[in-house]
Amino acid sequence: MPVEPTPRRRRLGAELRRIREDLGWTQEEAARRLGYRSLSTVSKIENGVQALKFQQLSHFFEVFGITDPALQEMLRDLVRKAAEPDWWQRYGGMVADPLGDYLSQVEGAAGLFVFNPIAVHGLLQTPEYARAVTEGSRAWKAPEDIDRWVELRLEHQRNMLERRPPLKIWAVLTEGLLRQEVGGRAVARAQVEHLAHLARTSPNITLQVLPFRAGAHAGMDGPFMCMSFPTGRDIVCIESMRALLHMNEPETVEAYRTTSDLLKSDALSPKASLSLLNTIAKDLS
Repeated sequence: MPVEPTPRRRRLGAELRRIREDLGWTQEEAARRLGYRSLSTVSKIENGVQALKFQQLSHFFEVFGITDPALQEMLRDLVRKAAEPDWWQRYGGMVADPLGDYLSQVEGAAGLFVFNPIAVHGLLQTPEYARAVTEGSRAWKAPEDIDRWVELRLEHQRNMLERRPPLKIWAVLTEGLLRQEVGGRAVARAQVEHLAHLARTSPNITLQVLPFRAGAHAGMDGPFMCMSFPTGRDIVCIESMRALLHMNEPETVEAYRTTSDLLKSDALSPKASLSLLNTIAKDLS
């Protein structure tokens, strides 16, 4: 029977598709080996519109040669939770694809590398900065919509920063971004002070500042985020106002990984970045 293609079902289908493609099998070949009469069954599972029962997984493991315990457990977890309501469904009308997919992917990620010269990443924002960014970046129909959107972002932040095992975050922030008076000088100063606090106290968060004097740098093409996972392919995310692009082709991921390494080299060390953060906070006083 057709089912709702929830973010977790789509993630499960994407992982199974990746494994099939790594084996060099077509959907028809996979269907034959799995004992399905039609390749459409494999297609539906990979697209998240046909449920996979927990009891079927052992057959998939055997046919696909999935022996890695970590990968097996990840697939089991996706099947177990596929039909469960996601926490963001409480914000009806606020979360649509591809944001739901993004939230689901971050939940399963082991680490994030973030470069965004436009705004501090949502997981690192203060509530006041998050509201200022939200108010300034979208056309809202009602003030209540702003309240709900900020609430959603902050709940996502709490979930991820309190997660166990902790999510590792590495962010490169430009000096220009940090000096931008988003929400006014007081809000901007509090945001920079918050980043300095995270840099001092959070071992799972690494912050580097790209100073003005760095000039042209590897991130001139724009913002991006790399997600790394305990198993499976890493993902590159590029976000715009009306789209969120996810790419997991190995050559694309490697190109962005090289870019992130170059940005780390161009930026100040974490220790020197903390010193500059403190200086910027004082300048905003």
